[in-house]
Formats: sequence, structure tokens, C-alpha cells
Amino acid sequence: MSGRSIYSNMLQEYNVSRIRQMNLERAARINKLQTQTDAESYCLEVRSKISGCFNLPERRTLPEVKVTGSYELPECRVEKTIFFSRPGFPVTSLLYLPKHLSGLAPAVLFLCGHAQDGKNNSTYMTCCRSLAKAGYVVLAVDPAGQGERYQFLNTAHSDGVNGFCTREHNMVGKQLNLCGEFFGTWRAHDALCGLDYLLSRPEVDTSRVGVTGNSGGGTMTTFVQALDYRFTMAAPSCYVTSWKRNIENEIPADVEQIPPGILDAGCEMGDFILAFAPRPVILLGQQKDFFDPRGLRETYEQCRKVYALLGAEDNIRMAIGPDPHGYSETNRKNMYSFFGEISGMPVNIEEPEIYCGAPENLWCTPSGQVADHPESKSIHDFVVDKLDALAASRPELAADELRRTLAARLGLGGTIAVPYCRVLRHAVYSNGVPSKVVFSRFGLETEPGILTVLKLRKTDGYGFPALDELTLYAPHQDSATELISLAWDGNIAGVDVRGIGESMAQTCDWNEESFFAPYGRDYHYNSCALMFGSSMLADRVRDLLGAVAFCKANGVKEIKLAGRGLGAITAAVAALISDDVKALTLFDAPESWDMMARSRVTFWPQSMMPPGILQLTDLPEIYQAVREKMALQIINFMDELLQQKY
Repeated sequence: MSGRSIYSNMLQEYNVSRIRQMNLERAARINKLQTQTDAESYCLEVRSKISGCFNLPERRTLPEVKVTGSYELPECRVEKTIFFSRPGFPVTSLLYLPKHLSGLAPAVLFLCGHAQDGKNNSTYMTCCRSLAKAGYVVLAVDPAGQGERYQFLNTAHSDGVNGFCTREHNMVGKQLNLCGEFFGTWRAHDALCGLDYLLSRPEVDTSRVGVTGNSGGGTMTTFVQALDYRFTMAAPSCYVTSWKRNIENEIPADVEQIPPGILDAGCEMGDFILAFAPRPVILLGQQKDFFDPRGLRETYEQCRKVYALLGAEDNIRMAIGPDPHGYSETNRKNMYSFFGEISGMPVNIEEPEIYCGAPENLWCTPSGQVADHPESKSIHDFVVDKLDALAASRPELAADELRRTLAARLGLGGTIAVPYCRVLRHAVYSNGVPSKVVFSRFGLETEPGILTVLKLRKTDGYGFPALDELTLYAPHQDSATELISLAWDGNIAGVDVRGIGESMAQTCDWNEESFFAPYGRDYHYNSCALMFGSSMLADRVRDLLGAVAFCKANGVKEIKLAGRGLGAITAAVAALISDDVKALTLFDAPESWDMMARSRVTFWPQSMMPPGILQLTDLPEIYQAVREKMALQIINFMDELLQQKY
């Protein structure tokens, strides 16, 4: 990298502008609600939109359940339980049954946050045992990638993934994304299968059912209570703020926390609370949390207006503790009190001693990991099954039909407008010897708030020169530094599309190594794009097509494309979609999206993986369709670990 990220704040301000505009429009809609009927219609509308973003599989029967043992505690008996949310996909859980029940008991589904030990985390056990001591039946569920459900045991190249739950989530999340599935849906489906089992227990009063969790568990609490009518109370902790605050504050989210298309649908976090309003909900936060408590207060006030129209203003509560992120004693006791008030149980609960002896006392499996047993399938096993099914069922499209369908899928149909051009200052780079390389620079406004920088090598003076032919080069990371070392006959110009080269972000925990990090800048801004119903690849192709339109409008008779690494994918898709590109050269191209998803671990970033693209096509089919239109040369390929193959 050159380090010359001149427009390094561009993507941040672009996304801030978009989310603020969306929030203004949403606030205007809420302010127009005047009657109970208005409020009911709004809640029904957002419930439908949220359901559409998750697309849950049907649950027609109770999950298969195995009770593998039990453990006695002073206040309750703990059943070590495995239920199957999908065939061969075991979910480890602990069912806390109060002692001395005299009738049907209220129930709570407890959803774990991003603690690596999952349901056996001491804070989470404190919650569950305290609720059981007060008379609740509680089911605590291990999320995939946590507790007894590690997904990357004995997996090559997984040192930075295995044992780090959020990194496990982000790895399987991007592979599911290629297949058209959302990891948040998998998490929600697991939780709701747990709810099915919990409500089937003869001890449970199905008219008094709560859900709670902190952080990642607060996320899933927020989500699942918006996806199922059977909950009668909810207490999400340390998650609810607003996506506006998260984006303004450069807060990257876990892959399950970014519902695809949710912002494009005009929904904010508060709409998840309103989906089943006026259900009793307490919003729990912390004053020192990275989930901004200002957003929590704003969300609460908006929800309170709608609850008031529904005649139940007191059903929505908020409590903000004084601590940093976590399910602190303050937040836990606010949850106990709220659930007790709603369900007619004690509101003041004394927490028991949490020590339960050795961790294996509460293992549901003999070894403490479901992956050690042959009947268990990992999420990746399901991904491979889906890849096989998609490859077998994918339609064979002629080149022109694939071009049209792909353009529509990426939101790139129709004519690409010629972007407004800023003539920028020249840039001078050293090539390691006394001579210098000079680039003329042109800032192309390919979208409001987006500047795509075109750098023309070896030119004199200002203004775009008259050229008969020109190759536009989409870089892997930075066009200037890559072009300096590239031997090329003819005119060539680098195109720094959004987030690459001159607009590579230096926000979102920036450092030189963070571009490919699981929570790095490229991941974060692609997450924003996904929630707005797009992807960084689609947006980068739009930028490159804007550069093609600019060159054509300025008299270039023969336009060619080249790309390296990430830019190879961008260039290949742009070449297929455009009618004005005459040849394509690729360096370090990936062989396929299927390869990225089929490999247990891939270092290719999610930004290069459009949602559901493997339902439509794969890169070999795109390469072949390009080859039917123009000369195509692929110099070499890169494997799933971003290493050259040949």
C-alpha cells in the first residue's frame, strides 16, 4: 500500500449520510402516527419487513430432544439437553427446573452473548439459576461456535478462527451469504427451536414466557422476540441502540447482527421492539457501553410514543446501568424485577452462589464438543450440501442472458451515467530508482458522496488526453503502487473504486493490517452495504462502470479492463455487464466463489461475495461468458488463502 488514503473518510461519511437520511424518513413516519389503528398498522408493517429479512425455515414439529444427564443444585435440577434444530445439527442446552413446583411455572429462554464458554459462562449461569430459584423454568442455549458447539476443531488454517466465537461466526457467515443464507437466521432458528422445546415441557405456563440475553444474546433476544408471537415479555441487554449511532461511531457488528436489506426496508432497531407491541419489554443498557446509550434512549422514546397510541405506555421500560458492556448485577436485577412484575413472580431475587464444580459437570456431550461425535454436522457441512444442490440446479444461461440477469441481481441494470469529473492534482511516486512515475488524477463522482479516482500513468499537463485506447486497471489494494511495478504495453489507468487505494478507509479501528481482519474496515463497510440491500462488490463494479462511461464520453475508442486480486472480480463482472469493454486481463483471480465457500477456511473477504450469487452463477461461468464477448487472459489464480496457485 502507498499509505496515500487521501479520501480515507469517504465511506464513513457516505454511510453516515445515508443512515441519517433513512432515520429522518422513519422519524417522519412515526410522527405521523396519530391513532391506535395507525400504530397497529405500523407494527404489522415492520413485523412483515423483519420477517422478510430473516426468511426462517418452517418448524412443523417439535425438535428431536435427548436428555443426556442431570445435575442437582440447591435451588434446581439441571437437565443436560441436546435438541436438533436441523437433521444432524445438535444444539446443546441446559434446562433449569425449579424444585418444589406447585403448579405451572413461567419460563425464560436465555440466549448467550459472545462468551466462548456459552451456557456455562458464570454470569449467564447466575441469571439462569437466579430465575430458577425464583420459580422460572429456564432453557439456556449454546450458540453455534460457542460452548459445546465449536465449528472449527481440527481444521487447517483456522488458528485465527477456532476458539474465537465471533470469528467463527464471521467465517461461516460469509460462506452462508454466498449461498443466499443469513447466519442470523440460523441463530434465530436455533433459538426458536429451543422455544418450541421449552413450551412443550409439562412444567411450563405458556402464557408467561420471557426471553433475555446480553450483547450477542441481547441481539438475538431483540431479533427472536420480533419473529415469534409466543413471547410475553423480553429483556434485551447491551445491544439495543440504533444503527445510526453504530455507523456514526464506527462500530462494526458481528455477522449475525447485520440483517440483509434491513436499512433498505427503512427499519431501525426500534422496529424490532415494535414488531409485537405492546408486548412488555425492558431495554437494558450500560452508560459506558460501546453500544451507545444515547441511541438506546432515542429508541426508547420512539417506542414509547407507539406504545402510548396502543394504550400500553407502561409496557415499554428502559434501565441504563452505570457500568461498561456486560450483564452486570444492576441489569440482571432490573430484568428479574421486570419479569416478576409481568409474570406475577417475586421481583426481588437473591442470586445464589454460582460455583457448580468442574465444567464437565454440565457438559451435554461426553467430550464437551458435539463435533467429536459422528452424528453431528457442522454448519460447513450444510454449506457444502447447499453448494452441491446449487451447482446441480443452477440454470445454464447464455452469455447475454447471464449479463442481463447478473446486472439486475447487482442493481446495475440500465444505463450508467457519465460521472461528473474533478481534475485533481498530479501525484508523483517513486519506483525505487531515481526516476519517478507521474499520474494524472481524475475524481469521478460515480454516486453522490463517492469519488472514484482514476490515475492515468505517464501523461503531461492537465485535462483528460485524447486517447485511441486505454486499459482501466482495478487493483487489489492500491492502483498506484501496483501499476508502478506492472509491465504494460499501451496506455493504462488505475481506478481506485470505493474503499480501495485513495479511498481506503482509515476509520473503524484502522491499522495497516486491518483490511482483511474479521472486523476490519472492508468488512464493516460491506456490512453497511448489505443492510442497505447491496454489497461492496456491486458498488465497486458501479464505480468501475462509471469510469468506463467517463472514458467513452471523452473519446477513448477502445476500452479494456484489467484487474488483480479483489480487483479481478470487480473487473470480470464489469466486463461482462458493459457493452463498451473490448478485452479483459486478470491477475491473481479466484477460480470460483464455490471454492471460497467450499473451503473450511477462506481469507477472501465478504465484500467480494455478493449475497446469494451462487444461486445465479459462479465465476467460471462469468469468465466463459466474458470470453464469448472479448479476448480474456487470466495470468494466474489465487487459492482460498489468497495465495498464488499458478
